[in-house]
Amino acid sequence: MVWLFYLLGFLCALGVSAQETAEEEGMLEWVQKGDFYLEQGRLQLALAEYEKALSAGAGSAPFLNRISAMYMQTGQFPEALNALRSSLKEEPGQLVLYSRIGEAHLAMGQLDSAIASVDYARKLLPDNSAVHSALAFLLLQDEQLDRAKAHLDTALSLDGNNPEAHRLLGFYNAQGDSIERAIFHYEKLAELVPGDVEGFNNIAFLHSQQQRYLPALEYYKKAKERSSDPFIKQAISDNMEAVRAIIDGKMRARYILVKTETAARDIHQRLHAGEEFAPLAQQFSLAPNAQDGGDLGFFGPGELLPVFEEAVVQLAIGALSEVLSIPMGYVIIQRLN
Repeated sequence: MVWLFYLLGFLCALGVSAQETAEEEGMLEWVQKGDFYLEQGRLQLALAEYEKALSAGAGSAPFLNRISAMYMQTGQFPEALNALRSSLKEEPGQLVLYSRIGEAHLAMGQLDSAIASVDYARKLLPDNSAVHSALAFLLLQDEQLDRAKAHLDTALSLDGNNPEAHRLLGFYNAQGDSIERAIFHYEKLAELVPGDVEGFNNIAFLHSQQQRYLPALEYYKKAKERSSDPFIKQAISDNMEAVRAIIDGKMRARYILVKTETAARDIHQRLHAGEEFAPLAQQFSLAPNAQDGGDLGFFGPGELLPVFEEAVVQLAIGALSEVLSIPMGYVIIQRLN
């Protein structure tokens, strides 16, 4: 009887082992199918296969990190956060995950939690330049400018070729009107990451702000050459056209045309109260360019009515004219360059 009891126990153990083996093979098959779909760029199908494996008990740190990245790409940020936390439980030494957890919190609008997570990583890795620049990025979002600057300086002291630190210092200095310092850091970014469109575009913009139009055109051209996005290419082309127009002595303005002085004065008051020009032009202007926000494009001397041109010449960039009477009605003009 005893031998029968042991035999039954042995057979049960074999059954459990066989079941576990089958489950593991199933999980492996789902992961392999997921990887196959990923290689084809079919993210949703890949994620569906990975989730089958997750439901079946897959839980290694590499697996959890992979599925967390897919959750982030598909905008499922709470799921990404849960996967990252589970991965840390599996392998507590993955310090880089604290920054990824911060990214998930930021994507959910939880800036304080994002800062806390990356700051914890910074305490664990005080000599890691990338962690300091990641923390600085979040601090800039929170408008903690002094703390952000201190961490960016530390990041560069640890690694002078940290491209993100140079990118963020370019932004920081541009916001603080330290234009030459901003250009220096963006040029360093362009040197470190030669294909970075943003770096070249920002250098061009800053040169144009300083009225250095030829260097601006040169850097806009470099930015355009590096972009593959048709919308970005068009935006850069528009900026290049604006710079060329300035070089050629042309002006740019927009206007709102209405029939009565009363209507014009009402719109003028609304503009001074802070309402946007373009939507008001689209709503009220009788001019043929109303749907373009009243934009006239670029024009040179003698191309417009004298009263109109004289008003534009006297305006500072961004300033509004008074209500002006012209043969077609009443206008409000804003100079754009």
